[in-house]
Amino acid sequence: MSIEIPIMFGIMSIFFLSIGLRGILTKQPFLISNRWWLPIFLVVFIPMVLLPLSGSSLPSAFKIMSWVHPLMFGVILLMVCYQLKGYMAWAVTDKSFREALVAALEKLQLPYEERLSVIRLTTIDADLQVAIQSWTGTGIIKVKQREYHSVLREVVNEMNEYFRTSSVPTKMISCFYCLVMGGIMVVFAIGMFFFRNIFVTV
Repeated sequence: MSIEIPIMFGIMSIFFLSIGLRGILTKQPFLISNRWWLPIFLVVFIPMVLLPLSGSSLPSAFKIMSWVHPLMFGVILLMVCYQLKGYMAWAVTDKSFREALVAALEKLQLPYEERLSVIRLTTIDADLQVAIQSWTGTGIIKVKQREYHSVLREVVNEMNEYFRTSSVPTKMISCFYCLVMGGIMVVFAIGMFFFRNIFVTV
């Protein structure tokens, strides 16, 4: 049994536990870059890339097929990098997210127009795309025009500052979910590690 499996679950647990504990301990919403999901994706799929290098005694036909995995991984990686644009909000409500966004835009002196799921920044012709999952307490904000990513980063920084300095309603369902998932992964990683040692010893 490979040691990579416990390590994989251990790394994934760190990410989920950090998200869950940050929200629960601070009792504040926050936003982080969606790019943080990329290392998790790499941890999960990297074994497929390493499979052709494992030197296993597979039949030749299977060895040839195994080289398809890195190609598939590369295509999926490009798609994931494109999808993981913007920032994800945790422990937010519709009200708290909007209040933080409006406060950030006003502080940065960015005039705006509110449209359905889009905040139009009129002075720079940029569109902030917003989606809130109110029942889970999560949300996504990204900018449609790539050249204005620095503006989005400033907006997100101001939103996080607003959350840190203001008393706002929260919804911790997503944070509790991450905490539970992280705990399960820790238990699984430890169990797999000890099971591997027993298996190797036997």
